[in-house]
Amino acid sequence: MLAPKEVLVKARDYLGEVVPDFAALDPKVDEMVLTPDSSVWKITFFAHSGDNPKNASLADIVRRQRIEKEVAVAADNGNLIAVRTPAPF
Repeated sequence: MLAPKEVLVKARDYLGEVVPDFAALDPKVDEMVLTPDSSVWKITFFAHSGDNPKNASLADIVRRQRIEKEVAVAADNGNLIAVRTPAPF
C-alpha cells in the first residue's frame, strides 16, 4: 500500500493531467479518506475561482466560488480510478 504522501503526489499529478485549469488554481487538500476496504484513497481538493489577490476587485472577491474535485486513487499501486466533482450537500 502506498503512503499518504505518495498518494497526494499522484493525485496532484492526475489533476494536472485531467483538469489542468483546476490544477492551475493551486488547490488545497480538504479531505483524504481511505475507504473501509482499504482499496481506494479519496482525496478532495478545493480552490476558489478568481483566486488572484493581486488583481482582485471587491466584485471579484464577492463573486468567487468554491470549486471541489475528488480524486480516487488505488491504494495498492496508485493508479487513477476517477476524478469527479463531488455532489453538493
